Amino acid sequence: MVTARHEVFAARETHGRALKAENRLIAHSPKVGWRSLYAAIIEEAPLNTLETPVPHPFFIYHLYHPTEVTRKVPGMRLERALIGPRRICLTPGGTTARWQHCGQPEILQVYLRQSTYAAAVGEMYGCDASAAEIVPRFAILDPLLEQLALTIAGALRDSSICDGLYIDTLAQMIAAHLAHHHSSRSGPIHKPAADVMPTWKIRRVIDFIEENLDRDLSLEVLAAEVHISPLYLPRAFKTAVGQSTHQYVLRRRVERARKLLCNSDMPIAEIALSSGFSSQSHLSNWFLRFVGVSPATYRRHGLS
Repeated sequence: MVTARHEVFAARETHGRALKAENRLIAHSPKVGWRSLYAAIIEEAPLNTLETPVPHPFFIYHLYHPTEVTRKVPGMRLERALIGPRRICLTPGGTTARWQHCGQPEILQVYLRQSTYAAAVGEMYGCDASAAEIVPRFAILDPLLEQLALTIAGALRDSSICDGLYIDTLAQMIAAHLAHHHSSRSGPIHKPAADVMPTWKIRRVIDFIEENLDRDLSLEVLAAEVHISPLYLPRAFKTAVGQSTHQYVLRRRVERARKLLCNSDMPIAEIALSSGFSSQSHLSNWFLRFVGVSPATYRRHGLS
C-alpha cells in the first residue's frame, strides 16, 4: 500500500495547544516543514478544557515539572496522576477528552497523521485502521516511544540534525509501535517479505534519489517509485545498501555539494539548495560531520 504525499502538518489540524496565548511555545514542527507528524514543545499554563475530536492520534511526553493531571474520556473512568518526566499519555484520533491540571509542565506533544497509522495497520495486519483502534493510555512508561519522543524533541530544538525524510521514518516507526503495542489488534504481525527487495527496485530507488537530490524527498515518494510500502522501505533499503535511506541521501547530497565547491563558483548558499539542503547552515552542519571541515574551508584550501 502506498500513501499519497502530504503537505506540511499544520497546527490547525491539531487541538491547537501550541497556539494558545497563555502557553509558551518553545518550538513546533510547521516551521521546519514536517509532513507525517506534528510536534510541539510547550510550557503549558494551567489547563481546564474539553478537546473535541481530531482525526489524528497524539501523545504527550512530559519533559519537566511534575504536575497532577486528570483526563476524562467518555465511557472510561476518570484518570488522575501526578505526571513527571518520562511519562506518556496517548489519546486515539477521533476522541473527545476533558483535560485539567493546575501546573506549568513542559511537554512534547506529537500528533501522528492518521493516514500514516492506517497504512501501517494495513501492512501489519491486513485490515482497516478501524479494526486496530489505538487504546487510550495514561501516565505510562514506554522506553521505545520515549526514545522516539526524545529524538523528535532534539530535532525540534535543532532543526539542522533532521530532515523531512528522517522524520517520515520516525513517523513510520511510531505508527508500527502504536499498532503493535497500543491498539485493539496488538498481537502477531503479518510482515510481507520486504527485507529483500529485487535488485532492480533498489537500483531504481538509488537512481531516483540521484535524479532528485535537490528535491524535498519523502519516504512516500521513494516508496511509490518502486511500489513498496513506506513502512518497509527503510528496512529493505538498509538490508540492501547497508545504510538507512536518510543517511544515504545525506551522503549523496554532501558529495554533490563537494563537487560543486570544487568545480563551480556558485555561492555556498546556492550550492546548499542545489544539493537538496534547506539552507547553508543545514549544509554546513552535515558537511562538517562527513568531511571534517566546513564548506568554506574546503573551498578555500582546494581540498579534494
